[in-house]
Amino acid sequence: MTMVTWFGAWGYCRHYAAALPSEVEWEKAARGTDTRPFPWGDEIAWGNANFYNSRDPFEAMNSVGSRTTPVGFYNGKTYDGFSTLDSASPYGLYDMGGNVWQWTGNVYENMHYRFLRGGSKDTYGVELRVWVRNNATPTYYSPGVGFRCVRNRE
Repeated sequence: MTMVTWFGAWGYCRHYAAALPSEVEWEKAARGTDTRPFPWGDEIAWGNANFYNSRDPFEAMNSVGSRTTPVGFYNGKTYDGFSTLDSASPYGLYDMGGNVWQWTGNVYENMHYRFLRGGSKDTYGVELRVWVRNNATPTYYSPGVGFRCVRNRE
């Protein structure tokens, strides 16, 4: 889902008995337990993720601008001649880097902004590193912002 505010993402997760991941949870889900800079490993290539100028078939900049790719698109398969690399995180999650910035659940004292992780279709590849963060007001929304929910599996 895109075009959703932090409040909308928070409410959606809560409705389904889940939550937005904390920044620490998000980074562990993206990186695993090692020091890799990207969810899939140490380097970035065009076939890893949807980012600015990644040349994926959804990047029609001459007409409608870049668009999101279907979740899990970068799975090692070839689509209409565009080869993807299997870019899952160590926990098997796709799109932890690129496609859309993802809201996180932290609310910091005396700070109005909320933080997003993962980079997006509109950022350069270097911003897909797992430690990069962005911020916005909780009422901000755009085609390059989305979220994922987490649930306690106890």
